[in-house]
Amino acid sequence: MTDFEFYTPTKVIFGQGAVSGIGKEAAPLGKTALLLYGRDSLKKNGLYDLIHRELGKQGIRIVEHPGVQPNPVLPHAEEGVRICRSEGVDFIVAAGGGSVIDEAKGIAAGFYADKDLWEYYSKRAVVDKALPIIAVQTQPATSSETNAASVLTNPERGEKFGLRSPYMIPKAAFLDPSVTFTIPVQYTAYACFDILCHMLEGYFTTTAEFSPIQDGFVEGLSKGVMESLARVLKNPEDYDSRASIMWAGALAWNGLANAGLEGAHIPSHMFEHPLSGLYDIPHGAGLAVVMPAWLKFMKDRISRRIILFGKKILGIENLDESDPSAACDTVIGAFEEFIRSIGCPLSLSETGIDSPDIQELTKQVNALSVLWNIQGYSDKDIAEIYELCL
Repeated sequence: MTDFEFYTPTKVIFGQGAVSGIGKEAAPLGKTALLLYGRDSLKKNGLYDLIHRELGKQGIRIVEHPGVQPNPVLPHAEEGVRICRSEGVDFIVAAGGGSVIDEAKGIAAGFYADKDLWEYYSKRAVVDKALPIIAVQTQPATSSETNAASVLTNPERGEKFGLRSPYMIPKAAFLDPSVTFTIPVQYTAYACFDILCHMLEGYFTTTAEFSPIQDGFVEGLSKGVMESLARVLKNPEDYDSRASIMWAGALAWNGLANAGLEGAHIPSHMFEHPLSGLYDIPHGAGLAVVMPAWLKFMKDRISRRIILFGKKILGIENLDESDPSAACDTVIGAFEEFIRSIGCPLSLSETGIDSPDIQELTKQVNALSVLWNIQGYSDKDIAEIYELCL
């Protein structure tokens, strides 16, 4: 196990009606809040009125900035920075899914920035201060409510880059599983695959010979997500299953799974970000296409981990390990059956991408490989992986 630092200062308030306590958590942060959210769902599920009422009890003035996109974009975040500065905002309430919370982090960092916001996402500048954030999670998937990461898309450049800073970790996160009842099952499946992918990236890529703690964490949490999703697909208002998914969403990418895990990196995300950045597809759907393709490309190099995944997570018995390549094919086939069973796509054409620009996608993967220090993929390799996605 390698050396690491783990820092998670977020106070999590979890359960039915949890958001009613937002005023108490917000009061010490100041008297003017930016309420950042997406579209109409916040008003339909009652959280919009509840947040206004509870902050109002504390004498907190609310400035609104709605319209965050599912793949949040730089211009909207920059407008949020302008609003915060002009209105003298003290803190941000990010009410929505990972996209809203991700953009809130960009706005929080941009408030104090002395450079263009994209300079920070391009790793040409470092965040040293940010506005406080309170997260109200409504669509669990990214762990953005409990981690230091943010992802934005620059539509002018077609780039989807990430930023990490401990200054951007939310001070508090409110998680009420009942507000997720109305999420369409298709998008619940996308979110669950994102949760799984966050954990499986390190599980597949680690070079550690012995990692029972991290492996056990990922195996248990992954099986829990898969079991809970199966129940939600039958009954979207199964509270315990929704709660399990929401808690898994907060844990999967908050740093625990990969803490000290030698060699772990996130190639499936490296290949997916250009797809959702250029073509604006749902992130979880893009990952469902990319990860099996990446596994097919990598199977001869990581056969031991793929076979372990098949046995420990997919529950495949009696795998013939005398032919590792054939065993991997069996596991990947079963994984694809699972992806199909939950309603996720397995090809780019199913996401509406019939003729992807492989050259531009390759260019962006190369840029991300530098930013994320993921090595070992030639242009030919990158093109082959995307071709496997077709």
